[in-house]
This record gives sequence, structure tokens and C-alpha cells, in this order.
Amino acid sequence: MTGPLRVAVAAIANDRGEYLIARRPEHVHQGGLWEFPGGKIEPGETLEAALHRELREELDITPLDYRPLITLSYQYPDRRVCLEVMRVDRFEGEPRGMEGQPLRWMPSGLLHTLEFPAANRAIIQALTLPDRLLITPDLRCPETLLKGLEKTLLAGGIQLLQLRAPRLSQGDFASLAASAVPLCRSHGVRVVLNGEPELAMSMGADGVHLNGYRLASLERRPEGAGSHALVGASVHDLRDARKAARIGADYVVISPVASTPTHPGAPTLGWYRFAEIARQVGRPAYALGGMKLDDIPMALRHGGQGIASIRGLWRGEMPGALAGRGDRTQGG
Repeated sequence: MTGPLRVAVAAIANDRGEYLIARRPEHVHQGGLWEFPGGKIEPGETLEAALHRELREELDITPLDYRPLITLSYQYPDRRVCLEVMRVDRFEGEPRGMEGQPLRWMPSGLLHTLEFPAANRAIIQALTLPDRLLITPDLRCPETLLKGLEKTLLAGGIQLLQLRAPRLSQGDFASLAASAVPLCRSHGVRVVLNGEPELAMSMGADGVHLNGYRLASLERRPEGAGSHALVGASVHDLRDARKAARIGADYVVISPVASTPTHPGAPTLGWYRFAEIARQVGRPAYALGGMKLDDIPMALRHGGQGIASIRGLWRGEMPGALAGRGDRTQGG
């Protein structure tokens, strides 16, 4: 049995936050659809060598500054492909279609309006998700949480937030969400609820985050979570990650990556294992557990989307157990 077709793919960004896409010829596989530039990795060729060769042949440019974005496998009816995607932030030359292919620069927020091969969905998701995910602390008082949330949002830098309050009743959590969702929306922040999927959708949230229990109970993407809703999942190993991918999660939060003061000596995954899970899950992956803003470059270098954090991103009051300490593996 032959292995998947390995493909080097480039998500090329310009200084306006747009990405370069090309249209496939009508006569080839997935013809007529838009795609990110790239091509087959030849036998014995490294990913980096293939990236340079393909961009020179297709666009007449040389990549100068690039890093792993996401790796994903996809089974089409007639073939299986493994896309090894690199984000290119700086290049030499002026892109032009060397094979006559039409090119277009598109803002990340509009990529979903065009027709891409199905395997490209996760790439587009990775380009639209931020490099940090704020998880709210486990505060007993909704008023205190809302006050801290407003302070955190006013400080800026947050684009995606997971609202969680595991010690609140379902009714109190719904009341909290009724205030928190529009507050986040007013600051241009997307919010996912760590709760029942039905509640998240009824509250007008941008999506739902599945803890370990909810992930284990599902066999398909939550009902009501359409293609534009975000579905995230907490995972702790490759089995969890594969389950998240199987039900159609849009991103995963992998923990615990590093040790935390609240759980000294507890087993951790480390960056090598994080990278291994991130590579195989084929979804944008956030690193959780002891994360700070300074850890974002490390997460990116290991193929992650960025970090998820409570203490490292929250600007409001903290629960007593977390005050002055690092994150626990929250959200799981």
C-alpha cells in the first residue's frame, strides 16, 4: 500500500495581512478551485527544499522567513494527501503566475467565501485564529468575573476567549454568558462557551469548547454548530486528539505542556510531545499549562497555533488557589 502524497504548501502573507492564493487549472485534480501555492515533495527531498523549489517554479519568488503552520492529512475519493503547510512572512521577488495560473491576495477573513479543496479548511482556520486563547478563571462570583473580563478586554491583545465557570449552575452560567457574549462582541472578540453545545448556540456565542467529558460523549460534530461556528476540544494525548479530529473540531487545546506551580511534579507532555500531537491532529493546536506570552514563539516553532492561558492573559482578580501562580490545565 502506497503512502499519502506529500505536498509542500505555502501560506504567503503580505504586510497588509492578506494571503496569496492561486486558481487550479480546470483539467487537473480539484480543477477550478482556489488553493495555496505549493506542490509535491519529491522522493528524498526535504520540506524546505521543496518549498523553495515550488515557489521559484510557480511564483518566481524565494521564501526568506517561514515557519511551520499546520500539517494535515486528507482522504479524497481518489487519493490521500499529506499537506505540510509553512507560513511565509517574508519573501524576495514579486509573485507572478509562472504557469499561467491566476493569482489573488485575499484577507484571511474572506478566504472562506471562495471555493477551496476540502483539505484546505484547516489551513484557512489556522490563518483566521489568533496566537493566543484566553481561558477565564474559575471564579465563583459572576460579577467579579465580568469585572475582570472587561478589564482584560480593555487591555487589548485578546481576539478569542473561552468562557468557563465550572462551579456555576447551568442557569447561572447562562446568565453569565448573556452578559459576557455581548461584552466580548463589543470589543471584537470571539467567544466560545465551555458548556453544553445547545447553550452556546442559544446564547449567540461564536462556538463551543468541549471538555474531556463532552468530547468523549460525542460521535459527531455537535448539532447546531454550523460550518461557521467554532468547535474546540481539550485533549491530553493522541487518542483524544484523533477523536477531536474525527468529530470535526476546528481546533484543539493540548495540555499539560509545561509544569505549573499549582501542580509541581505532575507529569507533563513537553514541547516534543506537543509537536507530535499537533502534527498528527491536523487542526490548529494551542499549548496549555504554565503558558505565558513569551511562550508563543516556542509554540509556533513546534507547529502550534499559539498558547492558551488563564494567568498569563487574565488581567482581573484570580481565585485564591491561582493568585500569584501559573496556570493549571484548565478547560479539560
